[in-house]
Amino acid sequence: MVENRRAWLILAVISIPVFVGSLDLTVVSAFLPELINELNIDLVSLDSSAWVVTAYLLAYTISLVFMGRVSDLLGRRWVYAICLTTFIVGSILVAVAHQWPTDLLDEYYRRNGIRLLRGEVTLHAIIFGRTVQALGAGALVPVSLALVGDLFPPGQRAQPLGLVGAIDTLGWVLGHLYGGLFIQIMPWQGLFWMNVPLTLFALVVTLWALRRAPTFRAGGSFDWLGLLFISVALGALTIGLGGSIDIGGMTSFDQMSNIPPYAGELLLLSAVMFAAFIVVELYSVREVALNLFRRAKRSVRKVDPLIDIRLFVKRPNIGLGSVTNFFIGYCLFIGLVSVPIFVNVRIETSADLRGAALEVGLLLSALTVPMAIATIPGGLLSNRIGYRNAIFTGLSIAAVGFAAIWLTWHIDISYPLIMVEMMIVGIGLGLTFSPISASIINAADDHQRGMAGALVLILRLVGMTVSVSSLTPYALNRVAMIAGERGVGVDNLIQVAPEITVGVLGEFGLIGMVLCLIALIPAAFIRADQDVQSGPPAV
Repeated sequence: MVENRRAWLILAVISIPVFVGSLDLTVVSAFLPELINELNIDLVSLDSSAWVVTAYLLAYTISLVFMGRVSDLLGRRWVYAICLTTFIVGSILVAVAHQWPTDLLDEYYRRNGIRLLRGEVTLHAIIFGRTVQALGAGALVPVSLALVGDLFPPGQRAQPLGLVGAIDTLGWVLGHLYGGLFIQIMPWQGLFWMNVPLTLFALVVTLWALRRAPTFRAGGSFDWLGLLFISVALGALTIGLGGSIDIGGMTSFDQMSNIPPYAGELLLLSAVMFAAFIVVELYSVREVALNLFRRAKRSVRKVDPLIDIRLFVKRPNIGLGSVTNFFIGYCLFIGLVSVPIFVNVRIETSADLRGAALEVGLLLSALTVPMAIATIPGGLLSNRIGYRNAIFTGLSIAAVGFAAIWLTWHIDISYPLIMVEMMIVGIGLGLTFSPISASIINAADDHQRGMAGALVLILRLVGMTVSVSSLTPYALNRVAMIAGERGVGVDNLIQVAPEITVGVLGEFGLIGMVLCLIALIPAAFIRADQDVQSGPPAV
């Protein structure tokens, strides 16, 4: 371990690219309409523009999975440098996509007999650049979490781990607001040029700060078969559930999720791939390779699993914390998606469309800012009363906030009351970030800490994705059902829909409360005695 002051300095530096990378997850919502207009994208090609967001989320999620494990094998310092460099390259590719990348891609298409308008080719170049960006950005978070585990002893990890998670969440929540403000003063390409100096600064300072830290690399080799299965599984799940967690464009229930017509096939594929992944990870890759590809029992080099499923039994904190984190991700998105829909519904009823973005931003800040601040006392609580009690405290507070939403939301509710309720939910969820992250990462061995860092983020991200896709059909069906019960015809639905919509948003509060209480069940079995003492730092 390094000295405490230097460890916090390194944490502050690595938080910069984590925040910038998560900002870019949703920042495109601010300029996507302008981009479509600028490129003269027609209706036939309009669906392709959604891939500017979807491709980033997909690559971001896949990168989460495997780069944490790569950092276990190669060492945190150089993998972190590779991630930052990849993110910089991707940012530059997006910023100059309308120039030589479009020329190269257009030439490639022509040689293969594909004729597209230049605007469409530029869009494809942007999507490619965004994918490269995400491969670097997604890896930053698990590697950063693992790096925290390397820099701090088990008893001091809760606070810094929670801060990294909160900064990541804050970034993608504020992305559309940041982008909206930025494009008022310069073209959208400037958003991506701004990434370059910030990330370069973080790269130089991080390498300098870690220059004297010893390097530890885990033994074993990489599980390519497991990576293939989990990547296809997560990719099919993400696209099948709509492929977006961008709250910036959510102004009504039917805009919450864009589930494709082939969602069923993708979700089935995802289930099959998840099952195959579990089989591969439970039995060693060596045994699977022998059974599938070898008849003679010749020696095959053993490959360590990408995610050691056995740890979910040997170290229950990893599995229990992951399940709890899934519910927290689901509940977090309930709070995030309710605000923009409510504001837009009420603004439409008052026929005043000005200031919508500002009102949404202020109300969301009442959720996200206290959530980020609460990670600090969450870490202190974790150290003093244990993971389980700290998580119980946070989930109980969040449940109270969701219950208040359920009981009080109506079309004339005041904004100050909404802000108070959002603060309660934000504080409650924020208190859980530190103890959950610490319980998972502290339960992992030194050579598996990168994998554990990935699990912290994957389950929360999957929870948010499942939340938005499952709440959409519920909300649409409830609006139709309530309208039918009131005998409201199609002609009158527009007049009464705002009241019904806000009522359904209130029901989201009931769902959030119930899920917070359900999350208490796995959290009840998380124990502090499963912490694994650290060896030399793997930086």
